[in-house]
Amino acid sequence: MVLGASELNRFLDSLALSARAGDRVPTVRELMSRFSVSQAVVQIALGRLKATGLIDSHVGRGTFFRALDQDTSGMVSAASPVSARSVLLLRRSLSILRGRYVIDGLQRRFSGEGHRVLEVSYTDPDHARTVLKGLPRFDACVIQSSFATITIETLAALRQKTDAIVVDGLALVGADVDAVGLEWGEPLARAVNLLEQQGHRRIAYATTTHAFLANELGLRRLAQLRLKGARTSVELLSVPCLPQDHFAESLVDSLSARRSDSGGLPFTALIVWGIEDGAKFRALLTNIGVSVPAALSVVLLGRTDLAHEHANFFDTVGGNADDQIEYLYEVTARRWAEPQCAHAVRLLPVITRAGQSIAPPALKLA
Repeated sequence: MVLGASELNRFLDSLALSARAGDRVPTVRELMSRFSVSQAVVQIALGRLKATGLIDSHVGRGTFFRALDQDTSGMVSAASPVSARSVLLLRRSLSILRGRYVIDGLQRRFSGEGHRVLEVSYTDPDHARTVLKGLPRFDACVIQSSFATITIETLAALRQKTDAIVVDGLALVGADVDAVGLEWGEPLARAVNLLEQQGHRRIAYATTTHAFLANELGLRRLAQLRLKGARTSVELLSVPCLPQDHFAESLVDSLSARRSDSGGLPFTALIVWGIEDGAKFRALLTNIGVSVPAALSVVLLGRTDLAHEHANFFDTVGGNADDQIEYLYEVTARRWAEPQCAHAVRLLPVITRAGQSIAPPALKLA
């Protein structure tokens, strides 16, 4: 995403929050000049506000802000459809493509049902709480952390703004919030099974050292596989990065350091969590002389419906981002319909996507 586009969206969101009904939106030309972006980028940004009901365009007159149409109790006013709700999408502003995909999908899903949506992206939790103080109440908030900490103070500030908090991911469980996510234990076990069926007995599992619940469940499954005393050995490769922090480069550097003088690795297959760009990861492996799957079979743990992850090449086990969108919507709708129902975690179904990155082991181990 163009840097100017991010600044443009934040500027327009800020204007929408403070504008009165009938205030004029800056012209496309003014916004293009101010943020050094193209006309198409401005039109996309304005289209997002129009889809969420924050602006109206009138041919020959211009584009104007609309009122939020909420009273002090936070209920939708009589001017809105009876079934319309207000939804806040709160996300950490990180370069996680999967996160952006889900948020955009949620905007389309909620607005398609007639609900009004406001997205707020933030980099600093303290600043986010300051912004939240100036917002009206909402009927629900979907919060996305993208591996960053959701602070207690942020949750407390959200609770002042909505009675329905839904977390994208398993960052919070056992609290009065709903959560939708994927635990990585079952995908890991399935990936091991796929490789065993191809004859692999020495496998490595690469994942981050950063602790979060979904990943810890995967590590627990790894420990269980080891305790079984099976003929297959699964080695843990710890990578001190998150997907947005040069995870792939760090992993490939580690693999390169482990190669023998003859170029072999001490395992014939690799399972990897955390790959954002599958094509780039494949190129990095090729650059150090590791051909997939001739020299190393690879299974990714990720989103099976996101082409930028599997690159239409890697065998992938995990969940669908589109399922994530739909489950988040359904959990929110259920909370509206049954406000007193127990808060719960909803796990995504595990899906396997076949690729071209697995083959029987052909090279001797290092």
